[in-house]
Amino acid sequence: MASFRVELDAPNHIVLVMVTEDDGSEHDYQFDFDPRSGRYEFSERDLLERDFGADWVEDMDRQVREMIQKALAAKR
Repeated sequence: MASFRVELDAPNHIVLVMVTEDDGSEHDYQFDFDPRSGRYEFSERDLLERDFGADWVEDMDRQVREMIQKALAAKR
């Protein structure tokens, strides 16, 4: 099963998700989040669900939300 790593560029309001597949190939996805609400759109979600399953994507999405919320809390 593929793995992923989530990084946050909080000052620039950017989330970076790096996906590493079993064969070693890597894919990077980058998207912005709203610094006031934490909302974001990840247009590749459907693609990742098709390739890796809904549970995998839910886990990734949860980690993205947690990182964004921590960054927003740190600004307050």
